[in-house]
Amino acid sequence: MPIYEYFCYRCETEFELLVGVNSENICCPECGGVDFRRKFSVFGMKSSGRFESSVNASCAGCSGGDCGGCGC
Repeated sequence: MPIYEYFCYRCETEFELLVGVNSENICCPECGGVDFRRKFSVFGMKSSGRFESSVNASCAGCSGGDCGGCGC
């Protein structure tokens, strides 16, 4: 089950939810609202003893959340 990040338009809260395959009744844990959007999420990893982002920093196409053009 993936963890998704959301932004609630009603109370402007950012939250994370562990979402199952059949999850249908998702709502904001702060206000109970259903007017929210799923945020574009990236993860970090540790390599060679230092933090590295999973997003290719040299890729200009990723700045808007669309990596379709560069293949990263």
